[in-house]
Amino acid sequence: MTFRSIGKFHLPAIALVRSAMGLVLAAAAAAAPAQELTLAVSKSPLSLPLYVAEVAGYFQDEGLKVRFTECVGGHRCLKLMLDGQVDVATAGDTPVMFSSFQRSDFAVIGTIASTTDDLKLYVRQEAGIARPRDLARKRVGVVIGTASHYFLDSLLMIHGVDPRDIQPVPMQPEAMQEALQTKRVDAVSVWEPYGYRIASALKTTVVALPNAGAYSAVFNLVVHRRLVGARDADLVKLLAAVDRAETLIRDDPARAKLILRQRLATDDDFVRWVWPGLTYRLSLDQSLLKTLESEARWALREGHVTGRAAPNFLPYLHRAPLMQVRPEAVGISR
Repeated sequence: MTFRSIGKFHLPAIALVRSAMGLVLAAAAAAAPAQELTLAVSKSPLSLPLYVAEVAGYFQDEGLKVRFTECVGGHRCLKLMLDGQVDVATAGDTPVMFSSFQRSDFAVIGTIASTTDDLKLYVRQEAGIARPRDLARKRVGVVIGTASHYFLDSLLMIHGVDPRDIQPVPMQPEAMQEALQTKRVDAVSVWEPYGYRIASALKTTVVALPNAGAYSAVFNLVVHRRLVGARDADLVKLLAAVDRAETLIRDDPARAKLILRQRLATDDDFVRWVWPGLTYRLSLDQSLLKTLESEARWALREGHVTGRAAPNFLPYLHRAPLMQVRPEAVGISR
């Protein structure tokens, strides 16, 4: 048989072989394990969309393999991400703002939750603090560089108290209950679930001061810059799973509350305590940009950071992944 006859009579067979090989390669690619995405997740009610996505199997449905590392506070989660130990972190706006004065190797891909009542100011009843203006010259426990810090200063300024007139005592949230019990401090600025624990354990000796209008916090997904562009497909899957989780939270709050209670190892009273102040809505909008800019002005004015001007926060907002999941949730206009 000549070479010519092979070309004439066996091309269909060769095509079939090539087609079969293509199917085999495609199947092998589909069967290949998904690249893992590591997340530092704050042990907070604000992390509920991630808890729900994991329990409900939404990450798996999206073809995404995730691994959680839990931490106390978004500031610690953000540090893990910036140190290269994880890919993604949950963090509030204040740690994001402070970090932007030092580095630019990260970006926010979406806000997953907001709250009007997560931060509280607890005072010892015997300390003689009946209202925020009584905090002058008092010792106040605060987590420096976090929402605890910004909330405290905002509350003081609303009530005409210069933040420099108090005695800030830097500490982590898990140390605040003991600090109140031992009278190391007169008051603490704290987030949940630590506020609830303080109120429950010290209910006869502490009281929460009214904080209406002082601060509305947002909770974000922050990624290392090495993921931007290179792993946008995985970030789309992550946000799609979160979006589905937030739909479940709205449609089946009883199940969502059960997941929250189990993940934080708490009780129904705590869930009832925090639930009214929580909003779960995936977004990346102008309000986050304005909040970061406002906090940056505060940090500069009060001398908490060095520099003459606030960073341009637009490069810190990576919009492309959320545009593929929920374009109407992206509202950055400049």
